[in-house]
Amino acid sequence: MQYLIVKHSHMFFVAITILLFNIRAFMLWRKPENPLAGIWKVLPHLNDTMLLFTGLWLMKITGFTPFNAPWLAAKIFLLLVYIGLGVVVMRSRPRSGKFYAGYALAMLCVATIVYMARFKPYFY
Repeated sequence: MQYLIVKHSHMFFVAITILLFNIRAFMLWRKPENPLAGIWKVLPHLNDTMLLFTGLWLMKITGFTPFNAPWLAAKIFLLLVYIGLGVVVMRSRPRSGKFYAGYALAMLCVATIVYMARFKPYFY
């Protein structure tokens, strides 16, 4: 029962993270001259803290680690790439090539992370 609660909490925080990133990118794209309000800068960090906490809790419950589950190592690596791309998107000039490329690559990382979580492919 604990596993299901933590797993679904983690999935909820994943959905909120994706939603917040898309809202922030859209707000920057829509009105590039307006900087994001403080709540839009703080809320993602609070959510991501809970996401990290539930992820670590899942690792404890399941016994999966990046050392015994290569798909988890790949997810963590892609998460770091996604964070870097998110920084690029939030700091680049909206409607620029860098903004669009960073956004597209960040969403590709998210899609791959979700795929890895869902199917847990085995790497040799």
